Amino acid sequence: MSNNCDVIDSSAVTYIIENPWDVSEYEWNLQDKSDLERTHSYILNKLKIAENGGFSRLWKTTDQKPIAILGCLKIGDKEFETFFIASKHMQDYTLKISFEMRDMLREQSANFKGYTCYLYSTSNHPNQMKWFKFLGFMNIPERDSGSNRYFEYVSSIK
Repeated sequence: MSNNCDVIDSSAVTYIIENPWDVSEYEWNLQDKSDLERTHSYILNKLKIAENGGFSRLWKTTDQKPIAILGCLKIGDKEFETFFIASKHMQDYTLKISFEMRDMLREQSANFKGYTCYLYSTSNHPNQMKWFKFLGFMNIPERDSGSNRYFEYVSSIK
């Protein structure tokens, strides 16, 4: 993936984890307020790793409130891991961000044929499978781990 990282500061991460989208709240276990500092540090660390051969993107509302962060980290030879976390504003921007995210993943995959890009998700949202499929990810059940479902990006570009 290209080294194309938005500048995402600590305050954007803080805003998102303190005002989470209901799906992110469950996915990132943000109900436990005592764990927010650990989550904050974890996300900042992932963003730092993304600067070395990966990419990250921050979406904001028109009044500059953070909506969502997508990160893609190079974790091995031809292997990338993604993460996504969103604020409560995702409710109003789901379609826009979903289409932009799908386009971004397609663009990136054109340059990295033969690479694996994956994520694990614990979300139990009823539309999870449809959304990941829309983005280009496919569930591979044999790689699931407990309640964590494994999804791998399948490029539409051959």
